[in-house]
Amino acid sequence: MRFKERWYSIRYWCAQAWSKIRPGSEARKGATWGAILVALWIAIVGGIYLKSGFGLPIDLAFALTVAALGVPLVMLVVWLLLTILRKLPRMFSGLLVGACLLVGLALSPPLGIPFGAILLLTECTLGATIATFLAGQLREAHRSKKIITVALFVAAIAANVTIYIFLSSPGNDKDILRIGQVSSPDPRPLAVPDPANVGPNPVLTTFYGAGSDIRRLEYGKSVAIKTKTIDASLFFKDFKGWKEKLRRRYWGFSMDKLPLNARVWYPQGDGPFPLVLIVHGNHDAAEFSDPGYEYLGQLLASRGFILASIDENFLNGWIVGPEKEQAVRGWMLLEHLKLWREWNEASGNIFYHKVDVNNVALMGHSRGGEAVATAGLFNTLAYYPEDANIRFNYHYPIKSLVAIAPVDGQYKPTGAFRTIKDVSYFTIQGANDSDVSSFHGSRQWDHVQYTDGGKFFKAELYIYGANHGQFNTRWGRSDAGHLLGWFLNLKPLLDPEEQRRIAKTYISAFLETTLHGREEYRPMFRDYRTAREWLPKTYYMSRYQDPSFQVVANFGEDPDLTTTTIPGGSIRAEKLSIWKEARIPYRQGDRGYNGVFLGWNREANAPVPVYSLTLPEGFKPPPVLTLSLAVTDQKAPLPGKKEEEDKSKKDEKPAEITDFGVELQSSDGAAAELPLSQFGALLPPFKVRLTKFQFMDNFAYEKSSEPVFQTFELPLAAFPIDPAKLRTIRLKFDRTPMRVIILSQVGFEDQ
Repeated sequence: MRFKERWYSIRYWCAQAWSKIRPGSEARKGATWGAILVALWIAIVGGIYLKSGFGLPIDLAFALTVAALGVPLVMLVVWLLLTILRKLPRMFSGLLVGACLLVGLALSPPLGIPFGAILLLTECTLGATIATFLAGQLREAHRSKKIITVALFVAAIAANVTIYIFLSSPGNDKDILRIGQVSSPDPRPLAVPDPANVGPNPVLTTFYGAGSDIRRLEYGKSVAIKTKTIDASLFFKDFKGWKEKLRRRYWGFSMDKLPLNARVWYPQGDGPFPLVLIVHGNHDAAEFSDPGYEYLGQLLASRGFILASIDENFLNGWIVGPEKEQAVRGWMLLEHLKLWREWNEASGNIFYHKVDVNNVALMGHSRGGEAVATAGLFNTLAYYPEDANIRFNYHYPIKSLVAIAPVDGQYKPTGAFRTIKDVSYFTIQGANDSDVSSFHGSRQWDHVQYTDGGKFFKAELYIYGANHGQFNTRWGRSDAGHLLGWFLNLKPLLDPEEQRRIAKTYISAFLETTLHGREEYRPMFRDYRTAREWLPKTYYMSRYQDPSFQVVANFGEDPDLTTTTIPGGSIRAEKLSIWKEARIPYRQGDRGYNGVFLGWNREANAPVPVYSLTLPEGFKPPPVLTLSLAVTDQKAPLPGKKEEEDKSKKDEKPAEITDFGVELQSSDGAAAELPLSQFGALLPPFKVRLTKFQFMDNFAYEKSSEPVFQTFELPLAAFPIDPAKLRTIRLKFDRTPMRVIILSQVGFEDQ
């Protein structure tokens, strides 16, 4: 009985308190206006950034129409549901849900709906309090209602200021990577001219295209060189109906009449000059991407290359987009090469005998980076892998490929990753890329093979602070578009000119090496530190391999931990807490092939963990031992314990640089040991915050870093033993107390 009395007294007190502060009908009207203003604001912003290509008035009209029809429709549905439930204010609740869904639609639901809820709560509170001030007879209200109304008004104002600061802020750099003193001695810098310097050749520009483009004047009737169209309809058999009609209406052509358009920078002079094609990736189709590589065009043309920036904007995402366009991106590059070969033999053409058609490179960015690898594959095939009705007959002498922050695996011929052969390959990637957030080009790097000798090589460069879009001047600092860009952490990014400086330096040097035969630039691909005087101050990782490489172990031949890839060798380990072969992880997913994971957690005076590879009898190694290594962010347990059982060093921060001894033993019993750091610095994972809140990173990207490999070249001449008698390679983990690393390849190559 006493409990029931207390319950009734509590209910009575709550009812009395609520009667004193209960908002009036004017507050609901104010909150309604707040919700309407949120819907109107997101519709206007969405219309401004829609960029359909039909013009701002049409974009705004479309967005406002969606809001004007969508919100009332949702409101009606909610009204009907609440009529059944008969609990909440029906029209107002429907308006809230409709406006929230509209924000979610503009920003993508996983982020937009919770943000929309916060925004609506803020603006409805502000609207309700303002309405109460203006029409609510607040002077006669109870003191508690006055206090709560004022407090809510101040809180809503503060929340608006906070939201504005949050959206307009570039983010923060509190999590920026800071690596301590690197003990590794730097190699001598290259004593050759900076490859990013402008060359001696005056630069000319021109355009070629179908001459019928209705969206860009440069490819319209006044185009300098008119080209034929090509029929890609067999690639898009399922692209039909209203989607195809709408896209045709916008672009003015169908998939059976794709134009061959490009803007060209070329040197003044007789030539012949090497030919380089570059193609953009996926971006807003109405925000044309092909002009964004002018900085490379001007530089390379001045240094004696012809650069054509290929227009494939009509394959990019739009209101509706064609599926399976990834393969077509690569195929079109080969069709452009066919044009150039024809022009080189056509008297009267401005490029008559000016093109070195036997000295060709392809470059691509994002999906374009995958496209150049696809073109490299298609160049060797007689048929399209998915449809033999599409015949290929190219076999052009493509010498080198450049992939800038490429995707990989969006197009997989017959369901497998591409393997390309006998071509030089260079890929460059930013650690702060919030679009292609994993180093997919590194996986393609591993699928470049050499069947013969020659001067081919493959290299990769990973850059802390570089993003996706700044490699193209049209794409900019936001990798997620205009609206979602409000949530990205842009503060740690390199200055755009610095990022493009890196691209110019490495791409120019790569083309100088592979097309002009300037071998003096090759060392910067073996070790980025030789180019340090030309590069902005940030952190880099690099990997290199050439046809002289002879593999000892790549950990993919069988499930036996004790065997090497080369027949007759063997592997053993001592005192390691982790020794396993497993898939090499990306931020999300994995590379699709294995490495060996080596982990140690060595207490003071404990035995030294060792990983040993014994070479086959009679093996004569080339002069340089190479190790492909990456550090993980895992913590190794103590020997004999599982990771979840070991709590001893859970809060200990790992050392930044990883070092260990490399001991070589010969068959006559001689041994010599040197620290890995004598040959380079094994850097920690480049941990980054891509968005402004950690929970956003956890949701969108899962991990703050991923293992990225570095090549370490250890000349056998540095070790005081007879290289011809080398028998065993021992990695002695006696310097860094605790770490987990991945070894992806062990082998030898020429100096």
